[in-house]
Amino acid sequence: MALLCFPMENLAPPLAELMDPALRRQVAAKVNEAILEVQGVPKEAKIRRLVRLRAWAEQRMRSERREMPNMDLGLDVASQTSDDVMGT
Repeated sequence: MALLCFPMENLAPPLAELMDPALRRQVAAKVNEAILEVQGVPKEAKIRRLVRLRAWAEQRMRSERREMPNMDLGLDVASQTSDDVMGT
């Protein structure tokens, strides 16, 4: 591990690319995927797949101009009391 202290405006383009936070996120994601793969765990959480599936289904229904049922998923924090959030 290293700590680099440079003025960003004076960096050469190849070094500036290495300092980009987007590159760090991309590398971290790949490292995490590799670790999960070695452990035999799916690369993607099941909830993420469910959310994508729901978004796809909603988009499909909208494109076909079909009515969607109202589904309360309990994600509206503003309408919950502190007892609801704390699980009491």
